[in-house]
Amino acid sequence: MTASERERMRDMIRRAVGRARLPDAEATHPGRFQPPDRLHPGDLIERFRVELTALGGAVHEAVGDATIASIIQTLIPAGPETRALCWDDGALPVPGLSDVLSASGIGVLHQSADTARSSEHRRLMASAVVGVTGADAGLAETGSVVISSGPGRGRLASLLPPIHVALLRRSDVVWSLAELIGSRPALVTAGANFVCITGPSRTADIEHTLSRGVHGPKEVHVILV
Repeated sequence: MTASERERMRDMIRRAVGRARLPDAEATHPGRFQPPDRLHPGDLIERFRVELTALGGAVHEAVGDATIASIIQTLIPAGPETRALCWDDGALPVPGLSDVLSASGIGVLHQSADTARSSEHRRLMASAVVGVTGADAGLAETGSVVISSGPGRGRLASLLPPIHVALLRRSDVVWSLAELIGSRPALVTAGANFVCITGPSRTADIEHTLSRGVHGPKEVHVILV
């Protein structure tokens, strides 16, 4: 697919999202999304917490930026070489987090096009025990974390390590995906991909036995900042 073809596809998606229907949908479609009665921010966060906890995830409260690194440290198993695969500092809602983690003895790694070419760096990324990312939004209705990847926001941080820690601004918790797209349609095409992470990875493909961590992180933690 050429660059011009990708841009035409993205333009079509932007226009379709703005209309809240597919380009060739019948005129009898249900119409635009009607958001529910606005909830108090505290109620949204509490619903988000309840839903994510029910899925096996966890929500942590950060009292100031200084406590975020200490929360992450408590989630990491002790080991001789502890590594964290992190988004670039500029993509995180907490400035200087990489330096704080490094000072505490955690090896901080970043994903980029250049480092991906190095087999040694790929080996190091695969050894990371925790991935630290930001989050574009939290969905209270389902307990989901919404993430769009791009430069400085590598996908592997939320997929490869067994523990995923997402830093989420309280102000970015909304009720549903429909409300998010209706209010921020550009988010859909802002990055290389757009995903909703709803709890730890789980599958029951083998003998209908539920297993966690097969296709992604075994633990999902959200730190509210």
